[in-house]
Amino acid sequence: MSFLIGVLIFILFIIGLIFYFKVKIKSFFNQLGFPISSIPEIIEEARLEDEEVPKSLSSMDRIYFDQIRRDFPDLSIDELKKISEKVLLDCYLAFDKKDTSHLKGKIKSFVDKMIEDNNDKDISFQNIKIHKTVLNHYQKSGGIASITFSTSYQYYKIEGEKNKKVQDRVRTIFLYIYDSNKVPTTFSIHCPNCGSPISTLGNDNCSYCGGVVKELYSKTFICSDIEKY
Repeated sequence: MSFLIGVLIFILFIIGLIFYFKVKIKSFFNQLGFPISSIPEIIEEARLEDEEVPKSLSSMDRIYFDQIRRDFPDLSIDELKKISEKVLLDCYLAFDKKDTSHLKGKIKSFVDKMIEDNNDKDISFQNIKIHKTVLNHYQKSGGIASITFSTSYQYYKIEGEKNKKVQDRVRTIFLYIYDSNKVPTTFSIHCPNCGSPISTLGNDNCSYCGGVVKELYSKTFICSDIEKY
């Protein structure tokens, strides 16, 4: 009998502790201005914001636009932005088809990693919508000019019967070699024809496919990389 009484006292003690801490937690949140009854609402609002509010971008258009226009008066920034967005859409299309044979260099690696990370899952990305693309960075030194864009976008991630709206963003980097004689020997690019790495611009042609490298990168800005951040 004494054992049962001891067990009962222990159970009542635990119940008392739970009630005590519940009161304390409720009082704590009330003091912060968050009634305990509103916590589920706060969580739901955070979830909706995560799904509905586009990712923030750091726009440097005002800082770099005039500088780029002085260095490359014939270059259309708006056209490069469109190319940047097309590269992004092509990446998701390649993922959907599980075919990256037409992609090159780091862009191909970006999609290959997406495929590898989701290899054992039934996943698709649908209804991709681009919100905005901004000029994020510009640099011209060592014989190389680089322009970086940031793009915010949304899509629906379909995994089995789950359908989740996702807000995301990427950076795309464009390169232009204006003086190959100044390019450091340690600088690495990828052949725009076959995607093979090129560790030096000492040769005009790719050692793998024979395609012209120096001339291509010197004629126009080429998208060389894409990454999420």
